[in-house]
Amino acid sequence: QIMGLLITCTANHVISLFQALLIFFFSCFCLQACTAIDTITLAQPIKDPETIISDGTEAFKLGFFSPVNSSNRYVGIWFNNVSVMTVVWVANRDKPLINDSSGTLAIWEDGNLVVLDGQEQIIWSSNVSNPVANSSARLLDSGDLVLRDDSNGGRIIWESFQHHSDSFLTGMRISTDANTGEKN
Repeated sequence: QIMGLLITCTANHVISLFQALLIFFFSCFCLQACTAIDTITLAQPIKDPETIISDGTEAFKLGFFSPVNSSNRYVGIWFNNVSVMTVVWVANRDKPLINDSSGTLAIWEDGNLVVLDGQEQIIWSSNVSNPVANSSARLLDSGDLVLRDDSNGGRIIWESFQHHSDSFLTGMRISTDANTGEKN
């Protein structure tokens, strides 16, 4: 009878340990799946309607949107957690995705940040003149989307703050191209 009791206790402990491990691994999976990402990599693009949120204060969101009364799709940055969507930067302002909700924001093979339509055609690019093979894009808490050279210590090779829209955010700088006189 003592032997039977020991076997029962041991079996109960094995089942309890198994249940605890199962709950632990499930919790880790859920935590990873629920954690907001703030970075786009070659292996991890965002597809319409996915978004990324700036790390830290989560003040900004990057993703696909349509203006009111329009079916055109744009990639932009807007304030997160405000009642009225306020867009502060748009990538493909001059070339929207028309009636196409299957766009992708990705790192291209040459290291540029690109917006692709549903047929995987590039409709917008960061057009870095000396692109790098190992890059990533990150949405900062300032609202700046930066493209980094990950093989060179994370050096910034392109940033949305240098390509202004209608909004001016803290940290943006206005510069003038000495050759063209164009303000950036």
